[in-house]
Amino acid sequence: MTPGVESGVTNAYNHEYIESYAIAGDVLVADSDGYLIKVNPQTAESNRIGMNDFAIHTVESGEVLSSIAEKYGVKVQTIMWENNMSNANSLRTGQKLLIPPVNGISYSVQSGDTIDKIAKKYEVTPEAIIAQNSLGDTSLSRGQNIFLPGAEPIYVAPVAPVVASRSNTAARSTGVSEIRTVDAPASSAAPTVGKVFIFPTRGSITQGYHSGHYALDIADRSKPPIWASGAGTVVKSSVGTWGGGYGNHVIIDHGNGLKTLYAHMDTVGVNVGDTVGQGDVIGIMGNTGRVYGVTGIHLHWEVWQDGVKQRPGNYY
Repeated sequence: MTPGVESGVTNAYNHEYIESYAIAGDVLVADSDGYLIKVNPQTAESNRIGMNDFAIHTVESGEVLSSIAEKYGVKVQTIMWENNMSNANSLRTGQKLLIPPVNGISYSVQSGDTIDKIAKKYEVTPEAIIAQNSLGDTSLSRGQNIFLPGAEPIYVAPVAPVVASRSNTAARSTGVSEIRTVDAPASSAAPTVGKVFIFPTRGSITQGYHSGHYALDIADRSKPPIWASGAGTVVKSSVGTWGGGYGNHVIIDHGNGLKTLYAHMDTVGVNVGDTVGQGDVIGIMGNTGRVYGVTGIHLHWEVWQDGVKQRPGNYY
């Protein structure tokens, strides 16, 4: 069954039903006789295995994606993947979102695909795919839409070139000279109401936003992970250079002219072109660039709107 609330009955009846009676959180399902019934996925009244119709959520003023995800019992990333969103902060009032019944991704069957091949590629079990999609016949046809519970998109991101340091001073100041895998926990924090970002690390603010310092400095000598304050695409990942004083640093484009910069990292864990979710680990706090010894271990965090540095406190 193709994901969407119209499956199993006539489109005309469904559209009329949705417009007249749909309630946020309801999933429309056709029973064995073709009649529409409602199931609310927010409750634990029924098992979601085999449920392959999606809820339609209309964004209301002031809503954020994290609260919508919590309401339906799925992850923010699941909603973003299903609705082709690269920026969790780009919601518009009145926008309609498709909400899958479980975490995972939609998949369009390609030529030569089998359930076993798809399961292996996306690191899920064939049984989970069969059960979630109520597949009585395990043969697939090209172009068939199925849902892969528990799967994540596979991104092939370009690798950012490693630039050799230009001087011994730069090499000493930057520490690492390559992008590394970062083994650190992601953040499960959600933005406060009316804000778009989360606090990007752990630590104390040692220097605030003021004339001549259009950023926040957040320090913690234990070198905690640095998290993407919002979802977006990595547009710069600089390692092994002085970086204009920033040292190892990352810039994320959140869309609509909004970008964030994370400087002085000890370790960088993302490449240019990577898509990151809010709370994903992008590196480890450090003291590369224009800083002073161990006391300089901190994150320098900037927020830009259309190229102009903004007060970060207005965004988290």
